[in-house]
Order: sequence, then C-alpha cells, then structure tokens
Amino acid sequence: MVRLKGKAARDSARQDLMRAVRVRHRAPGHVRFDLPSELCAPAAAGMVEHALRQVDGVYRVVVFVGAGKLSIRWAEEVCSLAEVVRTLSSVVAAIADGAVPPASVAVPAKMPAGTRVAGTGLAARVRNWAPVARLRARYDDLKAKAQVLNQIMAIKTGGKVNLPFDAKDWAIHFANDLVVYYLIRVHWDRIMRQWLPSPWTYRYQWATVVYLVFLLVRFRKAKK
Repeated sequence: MVRLKGKAARDSARQDLMRAVRVRHRAPGHVRFDLPSELCAPAAAGMVEHALRQVDGVYRVVVFVGAGKLSIRWAEEVCSLAEVVRTLSSVVAAIADGAVPPASVAVPAKMPAGTRVAGTGLAARVRNWAPVARLRARYDDLKAKAQVLNQIMAIKTGGKVNLPFDAKDWAIHFANDLVVYYLIRVHWDRIMRQWLPSPWTYRYQWATVVYLVFLLVRFRKAKK
C-alpha cells in the first residue's frame, strides 16, 4: 500500500512539473517553451540541454536560465516534434524523480555565448545592430542544420557529403553586404544633402566610396 502511494506521488509530481512547461512559440523545426523555476536551476537546465542534444536532428538547444525559456531547433527531415517532446518529457520526469546530472553535463550560462560581440568599434556596432544580430543567429542556425544533415548523410552513405555551397565564402559575402548597407544607412542624409549637391567639396568622400566599391567588386571576382 505504501509502495503504491509512493508511486502515485511520483507520477503526480512528474505530471505537475510537465504541465508547468508551456508552449510559447511553435514553427516548423522550432519550438520555445516557458519553463518553471524547478527546470531553470543550473543542474536541471544542464540535464534538459544534454538530453535534447542527444536526439538525432536536433542542432540547437538553449535554456535561458534567467528568463525561464527553452528554445529547441531541429531538422524536420530527421526528427519530429513528437520525438522532441517525448525526450523532454523523459528528462522532466527524471528531474522530478530527483535525478542527478552526470559530471560531464555542462551548466548553461544565463546568456548563450556569441549573443553579443564585445567591443565599441564599427565592426562590433554593426554586428550588434539588432537586424544584423538576428540575421547572424539565423545564419548560425542554418549552418548548424546543414552540418547535422551532412553528418547524417555521411553515416548513411558511408562517406563525407559535401555541402551544396561554401558556407565560409557565403558568410564573408553576406557580412560585406551588411557592412555596405550599414554605411549607406548611416551616411544617407549626408549623401543626399551634402555630397550630391556639392560633389567637388566632398570629393575625398566620393573617392573613398569609389575605392571601397572597387575593392568589393575585385574581391567578388577573385572568388569566382
């Protein structure tokens, strides 16, 4: 009788903890959850991240400890939302039962690494600019997904499968385009009100523009 009551209490604790995990956002290959405080403890958050990263196809798992959020991204070609939820349910049940994380499980930081670029120079300001930061995060996700798919294809075919594009060159071109866009945006008022009406007065600025365009075009041609 005591054993049955103990089992019922454990089942109730598991269900209560899992019910406290609420879906915040859902999209193809991406889901975000609100987490209760019990799952935001460093050890529990580390267990959640570690368990979900073991799922084939999951390429990004982040527990925002301070905000109480969980973000998961996976390749839909490899796994489904149901598999992700089953794994999450299993690790939540283990935490509810008082499981202790292995020593190899890392404790997540309050803010994921690479979220913000240190420094106050032009390059740091460009990379920390909100639209650029979102594009960087999206590129990182796409790159991670491509790597996961590449690894899975390599396992199935018994050899290395090359990606359909050079990720490094694409990133460099993309970053160059962002810098050009940022410079145009910052200097747009001066271009329209000063540089265009008085080109000779601002001839050095125009010379700089021409030289930068020349360097950009030459770089692109050299990569072809």
